[in-house]
Amino acid sequence: MSTQTVGINVPVGHIVANSRWTSSKLVTELQALIPVHFDNSTSAIDFYPSCNVGVIFLSEADVVEGCAYKRRAARLRKANNVRGTVVVEKTATSTQYFLDLQKFCVGNLGLDLIPVKNQSEAAAFLVQMVYAEGKLGSNPFKKELHRPPSDPAVLAAVMSCRGVGLASATVLLENFPSLESICKASLEELAVVIGKSSATKLYQFLHGIT
Repeated sequence: MSTQTVGINVPVGHIVANSRWTSSKLVTELQALIPVHFDNSTSAIDFYPSCNVGVIFLSEADVVEGCAYKRRAARLRKANNVRGTVVVEKTATSTQYFLDLQKFCVGNLGLDLIPVKNQSEAAAFLVQMVYAEGKLGSNPFKKELHRPPSDPAVLAAVMSCRGVGLASATVLLENFPSLESICKASLEELAVVIGKSSATKLYQFLHGIT
């Protein structure tokens, strides 16, 4: 499979999806939020939130199977002029394989790794990437969305904390301007934003409380 990326033109506020995803739930949910265009090439890349960012999506089955995702991630790493991001479905079944996946994608290949619960959350994150990459100041789309953080890597870092998913990470970064300010926030301040249960898990994680 080719890693060719030349000629991909992604309009600001739009996303390009590989045609193999045409009838998927992920693309259906994307189309409800932003304009989706299709790439008919044999590229290893599943989605382009912008001209210089390539994303592959790994399902629960991909993670459990093991071998195929390594080939796909390696092709993403070799893609020309593209910053690679791996969005992975982290479920109760795939969690036990996640550390190996993380070591391979982040440690060996230097790719960004974003865990999501399902395709719906993957679609929401891709929309966030479209906003961040395009640096849009307002939302012209059908469904109202919060403006995302300026750097998807910061969002990913917050999502790596215990008790924090995509929705919680997004609202945290809307209320606290940096990772440092989240770390310095009191339990009560965090609870106001994401609820007591999630805030307690996050606070304990950040402060090494077991």
